[in-house]
Amino acid sequence: MSWVRNLLYPFLGRLVSIIVLFFIGSCAVIKPPSGGPKDTTPPFLVYAEPPSGTLQYKGVQIRLEFSEYMDESSIKKGIRVFPNVEGEISINTHGTNLTVDFPDNLEEDQTYVINLSRNIKDEHGVEMAEAIFLAYSTGDKIDNGSISGVVWGDGPMSVHLWRIIQQDSLENIFQTMPNYFTDVSNKGGYNFQFLSAGNYLLLALDRSAAGLALDTRRMKYGLFWQKIIALDQDQSITDVNVITKKEQPQLRLQRGEWNGNNWGRIIFSRSLNYLNDNYSVILTYDDGTIESPVSFHDPEDPNALILIRSDKSPISNKIRIKIENIFIDNDVFLDSASVSVAVPQDDENYIDLTEPKKAVTITPTAHKDTVYLELKFSEPIPHWGLEYELYKSDTISVNEKIVYINPMWVNILPHNNWEPRINYTLNIFTSDSLKNMGGTLLDSVITVNIKTTDYQGYGGLYIPIKGKLDSGIGAVLYSIENPEQKNISFVNSQARLEFNQIREGKYTLTLFSDRNNDKTYTTGTAKPLTPAEWFYVMPDTIEVRTNWDIELPSLNIQELY
Repeated sequence: MSWVRNLLYPFLGRLVSIIVLFFIGSCAVIKPPSGGPKDTTPPFLVYAEPPSGTLQYKGVQIRLEFSEYMDESSIKKGIRVFPNVEGEISINTHGTNLTVDFPDNLEEDQTYVINLSRNIKDEHGVEMAEAIFLAYSTGDKIDNGSISGVVWGDGPMSVHLWRIIQQDSLENIFQTMPNYFTDVSNKGGYNFQFLSAGNYLLLALDRSAAGLALDTRRMKYGLFWQKIIALDQDQSITDVNVITKKEQPQLRLQRGEWNGNNWGRIIFSRSLNYLNDNYSVILTYDDGTIESPVSFHDPEDPNALILIRSDKSPISNKIRIKIENIFIDNDVFLDSASVSVAVPQDDENYIDLTEPKKAVTITPTAHKDTVYLELKFSEPIPHWGLEYELYKSDTISVNEKIVYINPMWVNILPHNNWEPRINYTLNIFTSDSLKNMGGTLLDSVITVNIKTTDYQGYGGLYIPIKGKLDSGIGAVLYSIENPEQKNISFVNSQARLEFNQIREGKYTLTLFSDRNNDKTYTTGTAKPLTPAEWFYVMPDTIEVRTNWDIELPSLNIQELY
Protein backbone atom coordinates (compact mmCIF):
# COMPACT_ATOMS: atom_id res chain seq x y z
CA MET A 1 0.00 0.00 0.00
CA SER A 2 3.04 2.25 0.02
CA TRP A 3 2.27 3.26 -3.52
CA VAL A 4 -1.08 4.60 -2.32
CA ARG A 5 0.59 6.71 0.40
CA ASN A 6 3.12 7.97 -2.14
CA LEU A 7 0.27 9.01 -4.42
CA LEU A 8 -1.90 10.69 -1.71
CA TYR A 9 0.78 12.57 0.27
CA PRO A 10 1.42 15.22 -2.43
CA PHE A 11 -2.32 15.75 -2.84
CA LEU A 12 -2.95 15.98 0.92
CA GLY A 13 -0.05 18.35 1.31
CA ARG A 14 -1.42 20.70 -1.34
CA LEU A 15 -4.90 20.50 0.26
CA VAL A 16 -3.55 21.43 3.72
CA SER A 17 -1.61 24.32 2.19
CA ILE A 18 -4.75 25.65 0.50
CA ILE A 19 -6.74 25.44 3.76
CA VAL A 20 -4.02 27.23 5.72
CA LEU A 21 -3.72 29.96 3.11
CA PHE A 22 -7.50 30.40 3.06
CA PHE A 23 -7.56 30.68 6.86
CA ILE A 24 -4.76 33.24 6.89
CA GLY A 25 -6.45 35.22 4.13
CA SER A 26 -9.70 35.28 6.05
CA CYS A 27 -7.95 36.53 9.17
CA ALA A 28 -6.31 39.31 7.18
CA VAL A 29 -9.68 40.82 6.15
CA ILE A 30 -10.48 43.65 8.64
CA LYS A 31 -14.20 44.00 9.27
CA PRO A 32 -16.07 46.25 11.67
CA PRO A 33 -17.60 44.37 14.59
CA SER A 34 -21.30 43.68 14.21
CA GLY A 35 -23.77 44.95 16.79
CA GLY A 36 -22.55 46.73 19.90
CA PRO A 37 -23.74 49.96 21.51
CA LYS A 38 -24.79 52.89 19.35
CA ASP A 39 -22.08 55.51 18.79
CA THR A 40 -23.03 58.66 20.71
CA THR A 41 -19.54 60.15 21.18
CA PRO A 42 -19.27 63.56 19.46
CA PRO A 43 -16.47 63.87 16.91
CA PHE A 44 -13.68 66.34 17.66
CA LEU A 45 -10.89 68.07 15.80
CA VAL A 46 -7.54 66.28 16.35
CA TYR A 47 -5.28 68.87 14.69
CA ALA A 48 -5.07 71.51 11.97
CA GLU A 49 -2.15 72.06 9.59
CA PRO A 50 -1.12 74.84 9.35
CA PRO A 51 -2.29 75.45 12.95
CA SER A 52 -4.83 78.05 13.99
CA GLY A 53 -3.06 81.33 14.72
CA THR A 54 -0.79 81.17 11.67
CA LEU A 55 0.52 84.58 10.56
CA GLN A 56 1.47 85.67 7.03
CA TYR A 57 -0.95 83.11 5.70
CA LYS A 58 -0.68 82.93 1.90
CA GLY A 59 -3.66 80.75 1.12
CA VAL A 60 -1.97 77.35 1.34
CA GLN A 61 -4.23 74.36 1.76
CA ILE A 62 -5.50 73.83 5.32
CA ARG A 63 -5.71 70.20 6.39
CA LEU A 64 -7.97 69.20 9.30
CA GLU A 65 -8.13 65.76 10.89
CA PHE A 66 -11.09 64.58 12.97
CA SER A 67 -11.40 61.78 15.48
CA GLU A 68 -13.85 59.82 13.31
CA TYR A 69 -14.99 59.35 9.75
CA MET A 70 -17.13 62.36 8.91
CA ASP A 71 -20.38 62.86 7.01
CA GLU A 72 -19.39 64.69 3.83
CA SER A 73 -22.73 66.46 3.28
CA SER A 74 -22.71 67.90 6.82
CA ILE A 75 -19.13 69.17 6.35
CA LYS A 76 -20.05 71.27 3.34
CA LYS A 77 -23.07 72.75 5.14
CA GLY A 78 -21.34 73.21 8.46
CA ILE A 79 -18.19 75.18 7.60
CA ARG A 80 -18.39 78.98 7.69
CA VAL A 81 -15.71 81.55 6.88
CA PHE A 82 -15.70 85.11 8.28
CA PRO A 83 -15.47 87.68 6.78
CA ASN A 84 -16.93 86.65 3.45
CA VAL A 85 -14.38 85.68 0.80
CA GLU A 86 -14.75 86.65 -2.83
CA GLY A 87 -14.36 83.53 -4.92
CA GLU A 88 -14.99 79.87 -4.23
CA ILE A 89 -13.63 78.06 -1.18
CA SER A 90 -12.90 74.43 -2.05
CA ILE A 91 -13.75 71.91 0.69
CA ASN A 92 -12.99 68.20 0.29
CA THR A 93 -13.60 65.34 2.70
CA HIS A 94 -11.97 61.92 2.77
CA GLY A 95 -12.57 59.70 5.80
CA THR A 96 -11.27 61.54 8.84
CA ASN A 97 -9.50 64.20 6.78
CA LEU A 98 -10.80 67.52 5.50
CA THR A 99 -9.04 70.06 3.27
CA VAL A 100 -9.90 73.72 2.80
CA ASP A 101 -8.51 75.71 -0.16
CA PHE A 102 -8.93 79.49 -0.23
CA PRO A 103 -8.93 81.49 -3.46
CA ASP A 104 -5.81 83.49 -4.36
CA ASN A 105 -7.32 86.97 -3.83
CA LEU A 106 -7.20 87.16 -0.01
CA GLU A 107 -6.98 90.67 1.45
CA GLU A 108 -3.78 91.88 3.07
CA ASP A 109 -3.58 92.24 6.87
CA GLN A 110 -6.87 90.43 7.30
CA THR A 111 -7.74 87.77 9.87
CA TYR A 112 -9.88 85.01 8.37
CA VAL A 113 -11.86 82.86 10.79
CA ILE A 114 -13.05 79.34 9.95
CA ASN A 115 -16.05 78.33 12.04
CA LEU A 116 -16.68 74.58 12.35
CA SER A 117 -20.33 74.62 13.37
CA ARG A 118 -22.28 72.01 15.32
CA ASN A 119 -24.03 71.03 12.10
CA ILE A 120 -20.91 68.98 11.30
CA LYS A 121 -21.54 65.29 12.06
CA ASP A 122 -19.68 62.01 11.95
CA GLU A 123 -20.75 59.13 9.73
CA HIS A 124 -23.15 57.95 12.47
CA GLY A 125 -24.97 61.28 12.54
CA VAL A 126 -23.50 62.47 15.86
CA GLU A 127 -22.87 66.22 15.79
CA MET A 128 -19.95 68.09 17.32
CA ALA A 129 -20.25 68.97 21.01
CA GLU A 130 -19.38 72.63 20.43
CA ALA A 131 -18.46 74.98 17.62
CA ILE A 132 -14.75 75.62 16.88
CA PHE A 133 -13.01 78.75 15.58
CA LEU A 134 -9.72 78.65 13.63
CA ALA A 135 -7.91 81.88 12.69
CA TYR A 136 -5.41 82.65 9.89
CA SER A 137 -3.98 86.10 9.29
CA THR A 138 -2.53 87.38 6.03
CA GLY A 139 -0.67 90.02 8.11
CA ASP A 140 1.59 90.15 11.15
CA LYS A 141 -1.04 89.77 13.89
CA ILE A 142 -4.28 88.06 14.77
CA ASP A 143 -6.97 89.84 16.69
CA ASN A 144 -7.63 88.02 19.97
CA GLY A 145 -10.76 89.71 21.26
CA SER A 146 -13.55 87.40 22.42
CA ILE A 147 -17.19 87.56 23.53
CA SER A 148 -18.68 84.57 25.34
CA GLY A 149 -21.64 83.68 27.48
CA VAL A 150 -24.55 81.35 28.07
CA VAL A 151 -27.91 81.19 26.30
CA TRP A 152 -30.98 79.92 28.16
CA GLY A 153 -33.71 78.68 25.84
CA ASP A 154 -35.63 75.61 24.71
CA GLY A 155 -34.09 73.67 21.85
CA PRO A 156 -30.86 74.18 19.86
CA MET A 157 -29.77 77.81 19.68
CA SER A 158 -27.28 79.92 17.76
CA VAL A 159 -25.85 83.43 18.28
CA HIS A 160 -25.46 86.24 15.70
CA LEU A 161 -22.91 89.00 16.08
CA TRP A 162 -22.70 92.28 14.15
CA ARG A 163 -19.77 94.70 14.21
CA ILE A 164 -21.38 98.14 14.42
CA ILE A 165 -19.90 101.06 12.49
CA GLN A 166 -22.75 103.57 12.94
CA GLN A 167 -25.10 103.20 15.87
CA ASP A 168 -27.81 105.24 14.18
CA SER A 169 -28.27 102.54 11.51
CA LEU A 170 -29.59 99.72 13.68
CA GLU A 171 -33.29 99.87 12.79
CA ASN A 172 -33.19 96.90 10.40
CA ILE A 173 -29.94 95.30 11.58
CA PHE A 174 -31.54 91.90 12.26
CA GLN A 175 -32.61 91.62 8.62
CA THR A 176 -28.98 91.74 7.45
CA MET A 177 -26.32 89.02 7.37
CA PRO A 178 -24.36 88.96 10.67
CA ASN A 179 -20.61 89.42 10.54
CA TYR A 180 -20.21 86.31 12.70
CA PHE A 181 -22.47 83.56 13.93
CA THR A 182 -21.92 80.39 15.91
CA ASP A 183 -23.80 77.58 17.61
CA VAL A 184 -24.59 77.12 21.28
CA SER A 185 -23.35 73.96 23.00
CA ASN A 186 -25.64 71.49 24.75
CA LYS A 187 -24.73 73.19 28.03
CA GLY A 188 -25.75 76.58 26.65
CA GLY A 189 -22.29 78.06 26.09
CA TYR A 190 -20.94 79.98 23.10
CA ASN A 191 -17.65 81.77 22.41
CA PHE A 192 -16.75 84.20 19.61
CA GLN A 193 -12.97 84.33 19.21
CA PHE A 194 -10.44 86.32 17.17
CA LEU A 195 -12.51 89.52 17.20
CA SER A 196 -11.06 92.95 16.46
CA ALA A 197 -11.69 95.94 18.70
CA GLY A 198 -15.02 97.65 18.05
CA ASN A 199 -18.68 97.89 18.97
CA TYR A 200 -20.82 94.77 18.62
CA LEU A 201 -24.50 93.86 18.77
CA LEU A 202 -25.55 90.33 19.73
CA LEU A 203 -28.71 88.28 19.13
CA ALA A 204 -29.52 84.70 20.19
CA LEU A 205 -32.09 82.76 18.15
CA ASP A 206 -33.10 79.31 16.92
CA ARG A 207 -30.19 77.30 15.55
CA SER A 208 -32.26 76.34 12.52
CA ALA A 209 -32.16 80.04 11.58
CA ALA A 210 -28.38 80.50 11.91
CA GLY A 211 -27.24 83.06 9.35
CA LEU A 212 -30.80 84.00 8.36
CA ALA A 213 -32.85 87.15 8.89
CA LEU A 214 -34.84 87.27 12.13
CA ASP A 215 -38.55 86.45 11.84
CA THR A 216 -40.12 87.45 15.15
CA ARG A 217 -43.41 85.74 14.25
CA ARG A 218 -41.96 82.24 14.32
CA MET A 219 -38.50 82.35 15.96
CA LYS A 220 -37.49 82.38 19.61
CA TYR A 221 -34.89 85.05 20.24
CA GLY A 222 -33.30 87.14 22.96
CA LEU A 223 -31.01 90.14 23.38
CA PHE A 224 -28.26 91.10 25.81
CA TRP A 225 -29.04 93.72 28.48
CA GLN A 226 -26.65 96.18 26.84
CA LYS A 227 -27.52 97.32 23.34
CA ILE A 228 -23.86 97.77 22.32
CA ILE A 229 -20.95 95.63 23.53
CA ALA A 230 -17.74 97.73 23.40
CA LEU A 231 -14.74 95.43 22.87
CA ASP A 232 -11.19 96.76 23.34
CA GLN A 233 -8.13 95.38 21.57
CA ASP A 234 -7.57 91.71 22.56
CA GLN A 235 -10.15 92.05 25.35
CA SER A 236 -12.13 89.03 26.56
CA ILE A 237 -15.71 89.83 27.59
CA THR A 238 -17.50 87.01 29.41
CA ASP A 239 -20.99 86.53 30.84
CA VAL A 240 -22.75 88.03 27.83
CA ASN A 241 -25.77 85.93 28.77
CA VAL A 242 -29.16 85.81 27.06
CA ILE A 243 -32.59 84.35 27.77
CA THR A 244 -34.68 83.58 24.68
CA LYS A 245 -38.40 83.26 24.17
CA LYS A 246 -40.91 83.65 21.36
CA GLU A 247 -42.73 86.95 21.05
CA GLN A 248 -46.43 86.87 21.74
CA PRO A 249 -48.33 87.26 18.46
CA GLN A 250 -50.57 90.24 17.85
CA LEU A 251 -54.03 89.81 19.34
CA ARG A 252 -56.41 88.66 16.61
CA LEU A 253 -59.75 86.91 16.57
CA GLN A 254 -58.94 83.76 14.58
CA ARG A 255 -62.20 81.80 14.41
CA GLY A 256 -65.44 80.93 16.12
CA GLU A 257 -67.60 77.85 16.55
CA TRP A 258 -71.08 77.12 17.85
CA ASN A 259 -71.97 73.94 19.73
CA GLY A 260 -75.60 72.95 20.10
CA ASN A 261 -78.30 75.50 20.56
CA ASN A 262 -77.02 77.65 23.37
CA TRP A 263 -73.21 77.88 23.54
CA GLY A 264 -70.08 78.39 21.48
CA ARG A 265 -66.49 79.65 21.68
CA ILE A 266 -64.24 82.19 20.00
CA ILE A 267 -60.53 81.54 19.62
CA PHE A 268 -57.81 84.20 19.57
CA SER A 269 -54.18 84.24 18.46
CA ARG A 270 -52.74 84.43 22.00
CA SER A 271 -53.46 83.73 25.64
CA LEU A 272 -56.25 85.64 27.37
CA ASN A 273 -55.03 84.82 30.90
CA TYR A 274 -54.74 88.50 31.87
CA LEU A 275 -57.81 89.72 30.02
CA ASN A 276 -59.41 92.91 31.32
CA ASP A 277 -63.10 92.39 32.20
CA ASN A 278 -64.34 95.52 30.41
CA TYR A 279 -64.79 93.85 27.00
CA SER A 280 -68.24 93.29 25.46
CA VAL A 281 -69.68 90.51 23.27
CA ILE A 282 -72.78 90.82 21.07
CA LEU A 283 -74.59 87.99 19.22
CA THR A 284 -76.58 89.01 16.13
CA TYR A 285 -79.09 86.57 14.60
CA ASP A 286 -80.45 86.33 11.05
CA ASP A 287 -83.67 88.15 12.01
CA GLY A 288 -81.67 91.14 13.27
CA THR A 289 -82.19 90.53 16.98
CA ILE A 290 -79.18 90.82 19.27
CA GLU A 291 -78.15 89.34 22.60
CA SER A 292 -75.30 89.72 25.10
CA PRO A 293 -74.16 86.24 26.14
CA VAL A 294 -72.43 85.16 29.34
CA SER A 295 -68.71 84.70 28.66
CA PHE A 296 -65.76 83.19 30.54
CA HIS A 297 -62.32 81.67 29.91
CA ASP A 298 -62.21 78.26 28.28
CA PRO A 299 -60.85 75.93 31.02
CA GLU A 300 -58.67 73.99 28.56
CA ASP A 301 -57.69 76.58 25.94
CA PRO A 302 -56.14 79.81 27.29
CA ASN A 303 -56.69 81.43 23.87
CA ALA A 304 -60.47 80.95 23.89
CA LEU A 305 -63.62 82.41 25.44
CA ILE A 306 -66.78 80.37 26.02
CA LEU A 307 -70.11 82.11 25.20
CA ILE A 308 -73.50 81.02 26.59
CA ARG A 309 -76.87 82.31 25.40
CA SER A 310 -79.24 83.38 28.15
CA ASP A 311 -82.26 82.82 25.86
CA LYS A 312 -82.68 79.05 25.32
CA SER A 313 -85.24 79.36 22.48
CA PRO A 314 -84.25 77.96 19.04
CA ILE A 315 -82.13 80.23 16.89
CA SER A 316 -81.35 80.69 13.22
CA ASN A 317 -78.72 78.82 11.24
CA LYS A 318 -76.03 81.50 11.62
CA ILE A 319 -74.81 83.83 14.34
CA ARG A 320 -72.61 86.89 14.00
CA ILE A 321 -70.31 87.24 17.03
CA LYS A 322 -68.82 90.66 17.67
CA ILE A 323 -66.38 91.48 20.45
CA GLU A 324 -65.12 94.96 21.40
CA ASN A 325 -62.57 96.68 23.66
CA ILE A 326 -60.24 93.81 24.55
CA PHE A 327 -57.32 94.71 26.77
CA ILE A 328 -54.64 92.31 28.07
CA ASP A 329 -52.53 93.72 30.91
CA ASN A 330 -53.87 97.18 29.91
CA ASP A 331 -51.42 97.08 27.01
CA VAL A 332 -52.41 94.73 24.18
CA PHE A 333 -55.54 96.09 22.57
CA LEU A 334 -58.09 94.88 20.04
CA ASP A 335 -60.67 97.54 19.22
CA SER A 336 -63.26 95.38 17.48
CA ALA A 337 -63.51 92.03 15.70
CA SER A 338 -66.30 89.77 14.48
CA VAL A 339 -66.87 86.31 13.04
CA SER A 340 -69.85 84.38 11.66
CA VAL A 341 -70.54 80.83 12.87
CA ALA A 342 -72.92 78.12 11.71
CA VAL A 343 -75.36 76.64 14.23
CA PRO A 344 -75.50 72.80 14.16
CA GLN A 345 -78.95 71.30 13.71
CA ASP A 346 -78.34 68.28 15.94
CA ASP A 347 -77.64 68.79 19.63
CA GLU A 348 -77.17 65.48 21.45
CA ASN A 349 -76.10 67.41 24.56
CA TYR A 350 -73.86 64.71 26.02
CA ILE A 351 -71.49 65.86 28.75
CA ASP A 352 -68.06 64.31 29.25
CA LEU A 353 -65.32 64.82 31.85
CA THR A 354 -62.31 66.11 29.91
CA GLU A 355 -59.96 66.44 32.91
CA PRO A 356 -58.81 64.38 34.73
CA LYS A 357 -58.79 61.42 32.36
CA LYS A 358 -57.09 59.04 34.78
CA ALA A 359 -56.44 58.46 38.48
CA VAL A 360 -55.22 61.49 40.40
CA THR A 361 -52.49 61.84 43.04
CA ILE A 362 -52.87 64.77 45.46
CA THR A 363 -50.28 66.02 47.94
CA PRO A 364 -52.30 67.54 50.83
CA THR A 365 -51.16 70.45 52.98
CA ALA A 366 -51.42 70.46 56.74
CA HIS A 367 -52.46 74.11 57.14
CA LYS A 368 -53.98 75.08 53.78
CA ASP A 369 -57.19 74.04 52.06
CA THR A 370 -56.27 75.09 48.54
CA VAL A 371 -55.31 71.72 47.02
CA TYR A 372 -58.47 71.10 45.05
CA LEU A 373 -59.41 68.32 42.70
CA GLU A 374 -60.05 70.16 39.43
CA LEU A 375 -62.89 68.85 37.24
CA LYS A 376 -63.28 70.19 33.71
CA PHE A 377 -66.19 69.31 31.42
CA SER A 378 -66.81 69.24 27.70
CA GLU A 379 -69.65 71.79 27.77
CA PRO A 380 -71.31 74.29 30.13
CA ILE A 381 -73.34 72.83 33.00
CA PRO A 382 -75.64 74.70 35.44
CA HIS A 383 -74.57 74.67 39.12
CA TRP A 384 -77.36 72.23 39.88
CA GLY A 385 -76.67 70.09 36.82
CA LEU A 386 -74.44 67.46 38.42
CA GLU A 387 -74.27 65.69 41.76
CA TYR A 388 -71.08 64.59 43.51
CA GLU A 389 -70.43 61.82 46.05
CA LEU A 390 -67.02 61.55 47.70
CA TYR A 391 -65.86 58.48 49.61
CA LYS A 392 -62.67 57.48 51.36
CA SER A 393 -61.50 53.87 51.60
CA ASP A 394 -64.37 53.00 49.18
CA THR A 395 -67.19 53.09 51.75
CA ILE A 396 -66.87 56.06 54.11
CA SER A 397 -68.90 59.03 52.88
CA VAL A 398 -67.10 62.39 53.00
CA ASN A 399 -68.76 65.81 52.93
CA GLU A 400 -67.27 67.79 50.08
CA LYS A 401 -66.71 71.49 49.51
CA ILE A 402 -67.61 72.49 45.95
CA VAL A 403 -66.28 75.65 44.29
CA TYR A 404 -67.75 76.58 40.88
CA ILE A 405 -65.02 78.33 38.87
CA ASN A 406 -67.24 78.61 35.79
CA PRO A 407 -69.94 76.46 34.13
CA MET A 408 -67.26 74.09 32.73
CA TRP A 409 -64.88 73.95 35.71
CA VAL A 410 -65.60 72.75 39.23
CA ASN A 411 -63.15 72.33 42.13
CA ILE A 412 -63.80 69.81 44.90
CA LEU A 413 -62.21 69.40 48.34
CA PRO A 414 -63.25 67.46 51.48
CA HIS A 415 -64.66 69.80 54.10
CA ASN A 416 -61.97 68.68 56.54
CA ASN A 417 -59.19 68.69 53.93
CA TRP A 418 -57.55 65.66 52.35
CA GLU A 419 -56.14 63.12 54.75
CA PRO A 420 -52.65 61.82 53.95
CA ARG A 421 -52.10 58.33 52.50
CA ILE A 422 -55.79 57.66 51.81
CA ASN A 423 -57.59 56.37 48.71
CA TYR A 424 -60.67 58.42 47.76
CA THR A 425 -63.36 57.85 45.16
CA LEU A 426 -65.50 60.56 43.58
CA ASN A 427 -68.70 59.61 41.73
CA ILE A 428 -70.37 62.14 39.42
CA PHE A 429 -74.06 61.82 38.46
CA THR A 430 -76.49 63.79 36.33
CA SER A 431 -79.10 65.56 38.46
CA ASP A 432 -82.80 64.96 37.79
CA SER A 433 -83.23 68.64 36.89
CA LEU A 434 -80.64 68.41 34.13
CA LYS A 435 -82.14 65.14 32.84
CA ASN A 436 -85.50 66.87 32.53
CA MET A 437 -83.82 69.50 30.34
CA GLY A 438 -82.40 66.79 28.07
CA GLY A 439 -78.82 66.96 29.33
CA THR A 440 -76.95 63.89 30.48
CA LEU A 441 -73.44 62.55 31.02
CA LEU A 442 -71.83 60.50 28.29
CA ASP A 443 -71.54 57.75 30.93
CA SER A 444 -74.28 57.29 33.51
CA VAL A 445 -71.70 57.58 36.32
CA ILE A 446 -68.21 59.03 36.08
CA THR A 447 -65.77 57.76 38.70
CA VAL A 448 -62.52 59.51 39.61
CA ASN A 449 -60.00 57.63 41.77
CA ILE A 450 -57.83 59.79 44.03
CA LYS A 451 -54.76 58.84 46.08
CA THR A 452 -53.18 61.18 48.59
CA THR A 453 -49.51 61.26 49.63
CA ASP A 454 -47.88 62.52 52.82
CA TYR A 455 -48.45 66.16 53.75
CA GLN A 456 -46.64 68.74 51.66
CA GLY A 457 -43.67 70.24 53.49
CA TYR A 458 -42.85 73.95 53.37
CA GLY A 459 -39.81 76.05 54.12
CA GLY A 460 -38.62 79.64 53.72
CA LEU A 461 -35.80 81.35 51.85
CA TYR A 462 -34.40 84.82 52.57
CA ILE A 463 -31.64 86.69 50.73
CA PRO A 464 -30.19 90.06 51.86
CA ILE A 465 -29.43 92.38 48.93
CA LYS A 466 -26.66 94.97 48.78
CA GLY A 467 -26.20 97.70 46.20
CA LYS A 468 -28.78 99.29 43.93
CA LEU A 469 -29.63 99.50 40.25
CA ASP A 470 -31.78 102.04 38.45
CA SER A 471 -34.78 99.73 38.68
CA GLY A 472 -36.38 97.34 41.14
CA ILE A 473 -34.83 93.92 41.66
CA GLY A 474 -36.92 90.78 41.41
CA ALA A 475 -36.11 87.11 41.69
CA VAL A 476 -37.75 83.93 40.42
CA LEU A 477 -37.35 80.62 42.24
CA TYR A 478 -37.76 77.73 39.77
CA SER A 479 -38.51 74.20 40.94
CA ILE A 480 -36.18 71.62 39.40
CA GLU A 481 -38.59 68.72 39.98
CA ASN A 482 -41.62 70.62 38.65
CA PRO A 483 -40.68 73.22 35.99
CA GLU A 484 -44.22 74.64 36.02
CA GLN A 485 -43.82 75.66 39.67
CA LYS A 486 -42.16 79.01 40.27
CA ASN A 487 -42.23 81.66 42.98
CA ILE A 488 -41.46 85.35 42.50
CA SER A 489 -40.32 87.97 45.00
CA PHE A 490 -39.11 91.58 44.90
CA VAL A 491 -36.63 93.32 47.16
CA ASN A 492 -38.61 94.77 50.07
CA SER A 493 -38.03 97.82 52.27
CA GLN A 494 -35.62 95.78 54.44
CA ALA A 495 -33.46 95.16 51.35
CA ARG A 496 -34.32 91.46 51.34
CA LEU A 497 -35.80 88.91 48.99
CA GLU A 498 -38.29 86.83 50.95
CA PHE A 499 -39.84 83.56 49.81
CA ASN A 500 -42.35 82.23 52.34
CA GLN A 501 -44.18 78.92 52.34
CA ILE A 502 -42.04 77.33 49.60
CA ARG A 503 -42.65 73.68 48.86
CA GLU A 504 -39.88 71.33 49.89
CA GLY A 505 -37.55 70.56 46.98
CA LYS A 506 -34.61 71.75 44.91
CA TYR A 507 -34.65 75.11 43.15
CA THR A 508 -32.67 77.45 40.95
CA LEU A 509 -32.75 81.23 41.46
CA THR A 510 -32.70 83.96 38.81
CA LEU A 511 -32.43 87.64 39.74
CA PHE A 512 -33.46 90.38 37.31
CA SER A 513 -33.90 94.14 37.08
CA ASP A 514 -37.54 95.03 36.47
CA ARG A 515 -36.77 98.06 34.32
CA ASN A 516 -40.26 98.42 32.87
CA ASN A 517 -42.05 97.60 36.16
CA ASP A 518 -44.16 94.82 34.66
CA LYS A 519 -43.27 92.32 37.43
CA THR A 520 -41.69 89.88 35.00
CA TYR A 521 -38.43 89.44 33.10
CA THR A 522 -38.27 90.98 29.61
CA THR A 523 -35.97 89.43 27.00
CA GLY A 524 -35.84 92.55 24.80
CA THR A 525 -37.48 93.38 21.49
CA ALA A 526 -36.07 93.46 17.98
CA LYS A 527 -38.30 96.28 16.75
CA PRO A 528 -38.13 98.76 18.28
CA LEU A 529 -34.63 97.67 19.29
CA THR A 530 -34.80 97.43 23.08
CA PRO A 531 -32.19 95.60 25.17
CA ALA A 532 -33.20 92.87 27.58
CA GLU A 533 -33.39 93.43 31.30
CA TRP A 534 -30.34 92.47 33.35
CA PHE A 535 -30.43 89.03 34.95
CA TYR A 536 -28.20 86.73 36.95
CA VAL A 537 -28.62 82.98 37.42
CA MET A 538 -27.18 81.68 40.67
CA PRO A 539 -24.85 78.78 39.84
CA ASP A 540 -25.73 76.66 42.89
CA THR A 541 -28.89 74.66 43.49
CA ILE A 542 -30.94 75.72 46.53
CA GLU A 543 -32.55 73.01 48.63
CA VAL A 544 -35.66 74.00 50.60
CA ARG A 545 -36.54 71.72 53.51
CA THR A 546 -39.71 71.34 55.53
CA ASN A 547 -39.95 73.68 58.57
CA TRP A 548 -36.57 75.27 57.79
CA ASP A 549 -35.94 78.92 57.01
CA ILE A 550 -32.77 79.41 54.98
CA GLU A 551 -30.94 82.75 54.87
CA LEU A 552 -28.31 82.94 52.15
CA PRO A 553 -25.25 85.21 52.28
CA SER A 554 -25.97 88.71 51.01
CA LEU A 555 -25.72 89.38 47.28
CA ASN A 556 -24.15 92.59 45.98
CA ILE A 557 -26.17 93.46 42.89
CA GLN A 558 -23.65 95.98 41.58
CA GLU A 559 -20.85 93.40 41.72
CA LEU A 560 -23.00 90.84 39.90
CA TYR A 561 -23.97 93.43 37.31
